[in-house]
Formats: sequence, structure tokens, C-alpha cells
Amino acid sequence: MTALQRLQEKIEQLKNNYHGMQHEIGELRSQLEGLNANQGEQQHVIDQLRNELEEKDREIEGIVAKVEELLA
Repeated sequence: MTALQRLQEKIEQLKNNYHGMQHEIGELRSQLEGLNANQGEQQHVIDQLRNELEEKDREIEGIVAKVEELLA
């Protein structure tokens, strides 16, 4: 095998590795985008739950105030 043939084989291997890495990078980008979207959805749910909790706290405070009025 000549030096030129070895170099051509190495070049082919490098090209194949490069294409494989490009494919992997594309998959990783897709996964990252999915995770970011999922994180955004989760944050939205968390915000909604916090708002509901604050509303319930206000309702409880109102009930406690009414009970205190009745007991006074």
C-alpha cells in the first residue's frame, strides 16, 4: 500500500467521522431544543400553581378574618 493510498483512506475515515459527528450534533441540538421547550412549559405550570396558591392564601385569610369577627 502506497503512502497516497494510506492518506486517501485516512481522509475517507476523517470524512466519515465528520459526517457522523455532524449527525450527532444535529440530534443533540434537537434534544436541547426539546429540553428548553419542556423547561418553559414546566415554568409556566409552576407560575400557574404559585398564582393559585396565592389566591388560596387570600381566601384563607378572608375566612380566618370572618371567623375572628364571629368569635369577637
